[in-house]
Amino acid sequence: MRLASLAFALLLAWSTVALDIHAASNAARADTTAIVTVPFVVDIGGLGGVETEGALTHPSPDGRFGPGPYPVVLLIHGNGPQDMDATLPTPEGPQRLFYDLAHALSARGFAVVRYHKRFVYSNGRINGGFWEEQSTVTFTDDADKVLNAALALGPADADRVFVYGWSEGTAVGAALSARRLDVDGLITHGAVGLPYRDMAHAWIAEVGATYARSFAASDTITAASLRQAGRGSGGMVAKLGAAFLTDPSFQQTGQYAVSRYVDADGDEQLSPAEVETNLGAVLDFMFSQAGNLYIYADGRTVPTVTEQAEALAMPVLILQGEHDASTPVRGAQALHDALRTAGNSDVTLKLYPGLGHALGPAASLTDDIPRPMPATVIDDIVQWLQDRSGE
Repeated sequence: MRLASLAFALLLAWSTVALDIHAASNAARADTTAIVTVPFVVDIGGLGGVETEGALTHPSPDGRFGPGPYPVVLLIHGNGPQDMDATLPTPEGPQRLFYDLAHALSARGFAVVRYHKRFVYSNGRINGGFWEEQSTVTFTDDADKVLNAALALGPADADRVFVYGWSEGTAVGAALSARRLDVDGLITHGAVGLPYRDMAHAWIAEVGATYARSFAASDTITAASLRQAGRGSGGMVAKLGAAFLTDPSFQQTGQYAVSRYVDADGDEQLSPAEVETNLGAVLDFMFSQAGNLYIYADGRTVPTVTEQAEALAMPVLILQGEHDASTPVRGAQALHDALRTAGNSDVTLKLYPGLGHALGPAASLTDDIPRPMPATVIDDIVQWLQDRSGE
């Protein structure tokens, strides 16, 4: 059952100042622009006091965007112990979602803030304190302190501030934006638009089960099809969702069997109806104190973005891949409708066919693996930011 934390990590991403100037590729156009990276350190508090490293990336003062100050975009990570680059290990090699995004936006005239989550370090080491202190409420406080520290740096324009949340970071970013008076716009990428439990159900019933059935002769899942799914080349949510249909005894014996919690009639195979209706015990454990989704249990987390809609009066851009296996597309649609109902007149929903949770190419929900973001998505983000920052 410990696989749950890995599944949600897909959901559903460094005060000595030094300058690192280099040429960064413009992801949306062929030219290049000199980029400046300013490291900084923030005291974010916590047990025994905690510091984390951040980086403000912005155009070179000598470049075509002039000396600034530049509109600021704060990037907030998804679930799990993510570094400032939102580095995602994949079979196709590491993908650095936030590194690429920060440099693409800075090449177009924006100052971009990245930071390590608490107890995550630049050498990839993770302090055990992360698991003790992880909380979306705490992560919201951390993001608040990081943004304040970044705004104190000269190149950042405190009058033009935007928040960009990915996956779990959409809920954190919404909570941050609702609490502050200086946020001029919120971007949600893979929004937590559905209740947390509904999303977890979708990972298993809609993605994992579909993947496991692709190895079966019929629509019935067996131990043999689960074994093939475990060894297949599907996306990470697909493989982990299928793993939750495998009996927990696999972790001790290494032998595949269908989950006894889902196999209601004990015939050692799972029909679509069984998968759809018998996941309650699995989900109950995932959100219990012993489970890895306890961070999102009722009363322990910031609300979903949809539940925060009435507090989000600023412009909102909703970015959603239609092949997003972690945050279902209907969650983005629910968020859009909730914001409109709440009276927000500046809401933009961008649905991208053939793109996954990281807004990179994905052939299907079961193929959702983090891949680089196409230039067209960068163009959409930049245009939206320019229209609302006076650039």
